[in-house]
Amino acid sequence: MAIPEHLLPHTVQHIRPATSTNAYGDEELTYTVPPASSKDMRAWVQQERPQEIIEDGRHADVREWTLIVNDPDVMSKDRIVFGTLTFEVDGPPEDLYTPAGYHHTEANLRLVEG
Repeated sequence: MAIPEHLLPHTVQHIRPATSTNAYGDEELTYTVPPASSKDMRAWVQQERPQEIIEDGRHADVREWTLIVNDPDVMSKDRIVFGTLTFEVDGPPEDLYTPAGYHHTEANLRLVEG
């Protein structure tokens, strides 16, 4: 049982980064397709409450975003492209269940471009 498709009004591009190891032994992520993989997904992308951050005397609005999809294959560090905005999945997504089994996945997003 999943969220009905008509309740997921957005189409997003889901990018899974390719990984490699640099000369220092550190893992590097590449979001260019290929070698990264990409697929379109039906989704609900929602802007959450704003937070006002005061840093060095400056005020900035920081918005939290949530991604809701019927696909459990979303991982931390994946990228989500929604229109002109590019987000990174911030932390581990949460798979939500009903007594009948898997229902949908929710993930916090952090704006990286746009």
